[in-house]
Amino acid sequence: MANKIQDAFDNVKADAALRHSTMQYLAQMRRKKRPSFFPLSVPGTLAVVCTIALLAIGIGGNFWLLEPVSYVSIDINPSMELALNRFDRVISVTAYNPQGDELIKDLPLKWKKYIQAIHMITESRGLQSYLSSDEELVLTVAADSSRTELKSGVEQCCSHIGHGSRSVSVDVEVASNAHDNGLSVGKYSAYLQLLQYDESVTVDDCKNMSMAQIHNQIIEHEHGSSSGAGHGHSAAADTEATGDAHHTGETDDAASGQVSGQSTQAETTEADGYGHRRRQRHHGGHE
Repeated sequence: MANKIQDAFDNVKADAALRHSTMQYLAQMRRKKRPSFFPLSVPGTLAVVCTIALLAIGIGGNFWLLEPVSYVSIDINPSMELALNRFDRVISVTAYNPQGDELIKDLPLKWKKYIQAIHMITESRGLQSYLSSDEELVLTVAADSSRTELKSGVEQCCSHIGHGSRSVSVDVEVASNAHDNGLSVGKYSAYLQLLQYDESVTVDDCKNMSMAQIHNQIIEHEHGSSSGAGHGHSAAADTEATGDAHHTGETDDAASGQVSGQSTQAETTEADGYGHRRRQRHHGGHE
């Protein structure tokens, strides 16, 4: 039976075209089963690498742009603070009291250069009402020592504003302590200055005070110390003068006593001489 089947298949012959197509099919099947170590073409690979690089640059660039490196506070009675990036552009604005919040709420300050942002705030109608009174405007820069251009720019802003405004520079590390206590860098710096004279003053006290009120208390303490020292010096001078006068009086009394004693002695001597002469005349007449 087996031989009959084999004999039957021996009579089956494949033509050349069938054999060729069969060989091509088997070759394609072998290529598909072989693992491919480079599934992407070279252009596709470059595209993926470039995309990853751009994403990395974008993330790093955003961090670079959004990282605050310095601060400028604007304090009068409204208290506000600008956070600046490395390019001196405003990345955030913070109000530290309701007056400051009311003043900046409608001002488009973000991404402005700091000089432009300061001018927008100080020239606004809300702040002008404070400048027309006796309030004091203080611009405080919290930055490292290398940012001299920023400090000079804020000083120029003060010159432009006028109205007795002044600028103050502090180390950038002061900013974190100020923010932890809920104060702008300017008001916190003023609080530290007042604390040197009055240890009873608190952060909450300064939160409810304007910069003029804080500064006036500082001036009162400074003048009080000066007048106290002057009073002590005057008292010492008065005591010394009294002592000199007392000494002078004693000297005058001694001199008067000496003169008086000399006069009395002279009078006594003169009287004795007169009496002796009278006795001599008396004896002469008797003889």
